[in-house]
Parts: sequence; structure tokens; C-alpha cells
Amino acid sequence: MADEADIANDYIDSEVSRALGRIRQGTIGKPLAITAGSNVCRDCGESIPEARRKLGFQLCIECAQEAERLKSLFADY
Repeated sequence: MADEADIANDYIDSEVSRALGRIRQGTIGKPLAITAGSNVCRDCGESIPEARRKLGFQLCIECAQEAERLKSLFADY
């Protein structure tokens, strides 16, 4: 079982990865124009498949998986 330091390190790694992705895309410091039905992920700005958008999802699969993982890590806090 992961202790609090492991959980914190996982969270930091996740946030650093997201920030680096935004830097690579050139969107750092620019607000993401995300609206309902948008074709880009609200976290990383990557394209969301049309079928997924039609179901109302605002996160790409990778960001949704990461959000669920973090949610489960912090569920007991």
C-alpha cells in the first residue's frame, strides 16, 4: 500500500507531465477555450474522439484514466 509520500509524488509527477505537455503544445500561460461539446480535452488540449464528445466527456481517455486514478488514491482523505 502506498504511503502519503508515494501518493504526493504520483500527484506531482502527474502535474509536471501535464505542464510539460502544455509547454510542448505552446499553450502554457494561455487559457484553454473549453466549452461543452468541445473537441479538445479540458486538461491537456488533446483531441477527443467524436463518439466520446457526443457522450458529453470533456477529458481525453488518458486524462480521464489519470483523474480516476488520483480520485481513488485520495478517496480515503
